[in-house]
Amino acid sequence: MEHETAESLQGKTVIAILANMPLGRLLDEFSGRDHKILPWIFALFHALTRQKDYDIHWITLSKLVSEPECRHLNGQTLHIIPQRSIAVDLLTMHLRPSFQIHRLLDLLQPSLVHIWGVEGAYATACKKFKGKKLLSYQGALTACCERAPQVFLFRVQAFLERLAVKHYGQITCESPWGADRVAEIAPSSQISLMEYGVEESFFHMGRNLSDTPSCFFGGTIYELKGVSYLVEAFKHPDLAHVQLYIAGNGLLKARLEAESTPNIHWLGAVSRETLQQYLSSAWCLVHPTLGDNSPNIVKEARVMGLPVITTEEGGQTQYVKDGESGYIVPVRDSGAIREAVLKVTHDRETALNMGLQGRQECRSLLNVDRTAEECLNLYRTMLNSDL
Repeated sequence: MEHETAESLQGKTVIAILANMPLGRLLDEFSGRDHKILPWIFALFHALTRQKDYDIHWITLSKLVSEPECRHLNGQTLHIIPQRSIAVDLLTMHLRPSFQIHRLLDLLQPSLVHIWGVEGAYATACKKFKGKKLLSYQGALTACCERAPQVFLFRVQAFLERLAVKHYGQITCESPWGADRVAEIAPSSQISLMEYGVEESFFHMGRNLSDTPSCFFGGTIYELKGVSYLVEAFKHPDLAHVQLYIAGNGLLKARLEAESTPNIHWLGAVSRETLQQYLSSAWCLVHPTLGDNSPNIVKEARVMGLPVITTEEGGQTQYVKDGESGYIVPVRDSGAIREAVLKVTHDRETALNMGLQGRQECRSLLNVDRTAEECLNLYRTMLNSDL
């Protein structure tokens, strides 16, 4: 692998950003094999091409390469490290990828490392990094395990989260709810709020409501998302005239699909374009989570101008004003979901007007250029600090 150090790039300060990258969206050769979306990372990558102060190196693990690769894209460098079995990595506490990441960081000698997420190897790999480091949460694994049953490997991820997070003095979160969850396991860390943003295409989508009332859910079909309570709500005769479209796959899908009524439609995995079309035609988004840091689908819906029905447990509540731009209901309450859907879908004007409430504030808050600028300001502050 060819590497460039800070000296070879006119003395610019080197920053390493470690994240799962949507390689299929960045490089044509991977487009048919990698379907990750990761909208905030994709948008941030392009937003950061406009900055001129730093030499930015992105580091990502991928099963799509058998040997380390290095690519130069729009003034930034992308390092792709081969990834073997994710399960083996988890059970060995990310020993192999940590070694590979350490070796690359030794070559790059970054002044700051920015790690996105605790789900993969990056936070574990960099917990012993001696320089300045920043951790950005994308989820709250320990909190998720406390709120719903999880599979074994997810619980291992949560265990590694608790081991790694205490090594980071600077942490960003998208929501006050997420910040509270991080503080529970890292009380001595300095936590700042930073919205991760929504990709630009959602800002250009209009609403074209379906002829008859329809609602949309998008996400993983498992216990944490509260999909069973959503299905129970729409099985009630009062909602027989409202269509529910569910996009996604997961452990509960087969069982819930088998017991669904004709007004519930299971789409499986859908493309980004198809997702946007369903959001455009939906009268509202329903997201009955049992706990979420800051779900992308809610942010995308609010940027587009959809009202949202969601629960009181999670960071998504900051985008919804109860009774104005949607409804906030208790967790595990199918009756409350049903009543909220009836209110939002009472008529087209209600669905359209509720979606407009607070939309501009959400669009300003969730602009990824703002995310990029907040990232750069945080980098400057950390690099200029003696701590």
